Parts: sequence; C-alpha cells; structure tokens
Amino acid sequence: MSTDFFDDDLVKPEAGAGPGKTNAEEAALRMTRQREDLTTQVADAAEEIERLRMRQDELEREKDRLAELNRKQEAYETGKRAIIEKLSQTVLLMEKDELLASRMVALLSAGRARFKDMLVELRAIHEAKWDDSAFAEELGKALALVENAQLEYGKVMAKIDAESWQRSGDGRARLATIEKAGMVSLAERGFWFWTKVGLAFCLPLILVLLAIFAGYIFSMGW
Repeated sequence: MSTDFFDDDLVKPEAGAGPGKTNAEEAALRMTRQREDLTTQVADAAEEIERLRMRQDELEREKDRLAELNRKQEAYETGKRAIIEKLSQTVLLMEKDELLASRMVALLSAGRARFKDMLVELRAIHEAKWDDSAFAEELGKALALVENAQLEYGKVMAKIDAESWQRSGDGRARLATIEKAGMVSLAERGFWFWTKVGLAFCLPLILVLLAIFAGYIFSMGW
C-alpha cells in the first residue's frame, strides 16, 4: 500500500491567502456601502431640502393669501363704516332738502299764482278810459293797487329768499354776511349816491303828482 507525500509548508500559504482576500473584499464592500450610504444621505438631504423649499414656497403663498385676506377685511370694515356714515348723513340731508324743497315749491306756486293775479289787475288799468271828473279818484285807486302789488311782491320774494338761505344750510351766516357787507357798502356811499336813491324813491310820487296836476289842468280846460 503506497503513501502520498503531503507538505504542510505548501498548504499553509494557501490557507493564509484565503483570509487576506476576504479582508480586502470586506474593506471594498465596506467602502462601497459607505459610499452608497453617503450617496443615499446626500440624496435624502437634497430631497429634504427640496421638500422644505416647496414647503417654504407654500408657506409664503399662504402668508400672502392671509395678508391679502386681512387687507380685504380691513378695506371692507373701513369702507363699510365710511359708506354707512356717508349714506346716513346724506339721507338726513336729503330728507331735510326734500322737506325744504316741497316748501319752496309751495311758495313758488303760491307766489306765481299771486303774481299772475297782480299782473292781470295791473294790466287791466286803462288810464285813457278814466273820466276827467273822477281822475283823482281813479288815480288814487291805481296808486293803491300799485303800492299793494309792490308790497305783495316784496313779501313773497322775502319768503322765497329766506327759504333759499335755509336750504343752503348757512342761511343765517349768509344773511349776516350780506347785512354786514351791505352796511359797510352803504356807509361808504357818497352824497351823489344818496341823492340818486332819494330821487328814485321820490320819482313815483313826483310822477303821480304831475299826473294829478296835468289832469287838473286838463279838467279845467286850460
């Protein structure tokens, strides 16, 4: 029976070669896994950063939306208060103006009717038809009619003017200003102004006296 020769020295290097190759492979695998882990971590970090950026953009849009909503709410509340106040004040003023306007319409209507009646009465005076024997009487009646028309005209226009000042909302102030201005203006007038005023006031009376005198002369046959 033959026996094979076996050298232990030759076997040991081969046995030692196996563990050395395994360590290198393990080191390579470890580095590969490390790179993969780092790559994964970098990708995860980049993904997280992108997710945070998107979230930031979303929050910015939400902030802008809330700011715009807050602006609209403030504009709504401020505008509502302002327009309600304006409308309330305007309604009150319009109601007052409407009342004053109705009174003005009534005054104008009554004044117009009265003026038309006075026009009819004055135009109905025909001086040429007056009888010579009753000239003075007819003239007195006509003068009374004219003076009454002047008085009525002044009353009606005074009421209309007073109502107009009241409608303006500062009638008393305007009246006081006008009166003050009028007093100052009159105080500054000179002699010739007052002469003209006196002549203007006396002219109707002078004309009436001249007419009476002329009628008297005509009736006497001079």
